[in-house]
Amino acid sequence: MLNYKAHLPENGNLESIVILLHGYGANGADLLDLANVWASSFPKTAFLSPDAPTPCEMGGGGFQWFSLSDYTPASMKAGAESVYSELEEFISEVQKKYGVADKKIALCGFSQGTMMSLYAALQIPEKLGGVIGYSGALLDDPKAREEYKDFPVVLIHGESDPVVPVQATVMATHALEKAGFKVEQNLIPLLQHGIDQKGLEIGANFLKKYL
Repeated sequence: MLNYKAHLPENGNLESIVILLHGYGANGADLLDLANVWASSFPKTAFLSPDAPTPCEMGGGGFQWFSLSDYTPASMKAGAESVYSELEEFISEVQKKYGVADKKIALCGFSQGTMMSLYAALQIPEKLGGVIGYSGALLDDPKAREEYKDFPVVLIHGESDPVVPVQATVMATHALEKAGFKVEQNLIPLLQHGIDQKGLEIGANFLKKYL
């Protein structure tokens, strides 16, 4: 199973899980900072942040979900597909370990972590409660399925992002809505490749509503 960092409820009363998926070259500890912001509002939620399975090809001590040496849609989709089984196993194992219902598990990703979160939602929507995606993209073109109907997704992206163009989120929104997902899109003026206070508030509101 993937190595992970955890922020658990202080009272041990656990009813839901948010799995945080970091971006390219980062690690689980990096994105676990979100738990420090959200945990006080979700006293019965565990925040789990795994390291991606492969050391980053750029060095620096971080990890990657898949290589970006070939930055084409087909290559990135193949990369997500190749590592997806490890993410699926992680979701299943923590669900069993902590004893929460499938629909009480949300994925929250940043950048490449969002790509993996959305890819997972296409594969196992019945095992998830929703997806929060920051500054990412959709790597596959979903075809409508009954399991997608009203599955909640919130996408947040800075309009000035120089790393992943904001158009990636616009395109993802259209494709997911067409397939039946319930998508909320938030484009934040002047924000570059990151998560600001507005984005944190949007994520927290989503969790309050759907988890």
